[in-house]
Amino acid sequence: MNNPREFATHLVDHYLGDRLNAAGSPAGLRETVIDLMIDALPDVETLMSMQLDLLTNGRRSQLPDAYLADQAAAEDSLQRAAAGLRAALAQAGHLGNAQNFERGAAARLRDDPRAALRAELARIPRPLTRPETLAWSLDPAPWFSESHQADKPWPPSGFASVAGLRSLPGNAMAFARVDEGPHEGWVQIGLFERQRTPARQYPDQPARQLQIAVGLEALDNDPPPGTLPASQAPWQLWTSPWRRLGLGLTTESAAEHISAADQALTALTDAGASGLIDTPRPRTLSGLGLPLYVLAPAASVVAALGLEPTEGICGFSLSDATGEALICRQWHGHLVHDGNYEPLLPAVAGADLLIRPDLFARLHDTIGAARCRAGVNVHHKSADDTLDDED
Repeated sequence: MNNPREFATHLVDHYLGDRLNAAGSPAGLRETVIDLMIDALPDVETLMSMQLDLLTNGRRSQLPDAYLADQAAAEDSLQRAAAGLRAALAQAGHLGNAQNFERGAAARLRDDPRAALRAELARIPRPLTRPETLAWSLDPAPWFSESHQADKPWPPSGFASVAGLRSLPGNAMAFARVDEGPHEGWVQIGLFERQRTPARQYPDQPARQLQIAVGLEALDNDPPPGTLPASQAPWQLWTSPWRRLGLGLTTESAAEHISAADQALTALTDAGASGLIDTPRPRTLSGLGLPLYVLAPAASVVAALGLEPTEGICGFSLSDATGEALICRQWHGHLVHDGNYEPLLPAVAGADLLIRPDLFARLHDTIGAARCRAGVNVHHKSADDTLDDED
């Protein structure tokens, strides 16, 4: 590398920038982390070269899906620098309670893996549940073949049936029901899925991506074309009682809002890695395995139905007095998996939102039959280079 400091600064900003900002950028901490990172770069280069040799087969340009030396060195540099933070402040004349300082600094700087852990608990094999209109998408990435035969149709053959469609015919009846398993009969009021394939040369084919979005909406008029059938919500709806989140809602006002206002009642939360919503992810919320989408009901739905986070160890789950009431399921898989650490493609990642049928009936009555819509947005994208993870 030509400029070690510039490279070290880039790594620190990339891996640690949000956490340092969230901690208030303590004086001298970022500079110390960069200095330690510069010292570690020779070992990082050697170890990372070995990792790439072992974890890739030389045919792919993407980094393997693994915790590599550059990220490990950045984390180690932060831990070492932060360990001396209190002593450095004391030398500058800033004294305080040592235990409180250490606890506070750790809380501000730590990497929060809770969403990633809950996503793993919510993970299931890719389900077959989806609206009948989207049945063509059950065959993942149908345009892709591992053989070198002629290309299959792109966009997929079924895409034409939903191109430009923003609401599914049939309104509430368009939502799919779960056919089997512990949630048999539950209603799928949200579905987000991305299917993607890499660029390749033999045969020549650009990177391609298909994104499917379905969500429950309450609308008097047709929604704007091209918009997503989803609102925004804090992911803490899954972990904290809604009354503690300062949402300014009561059960009565939430029900009134649902019955009168145009809105999406399926929400994308700030814990997802897709970048589909404008709200930035909480700065310390990361952790390996952060899912692409984390769906949730809109806050007004949680308040109107009186739902609370499910007790005990679980994924994304809300309950009422009867029991489990609403869940978000996760899946992430590949058409071909040969056991390597590489980002195997085609890749399919998705999430859905299921609600107990009696609660869906209550919600449907609150919305009003004429206003209850099954919103949809399906679009495709292709590029000469690999599609970015944030697309």
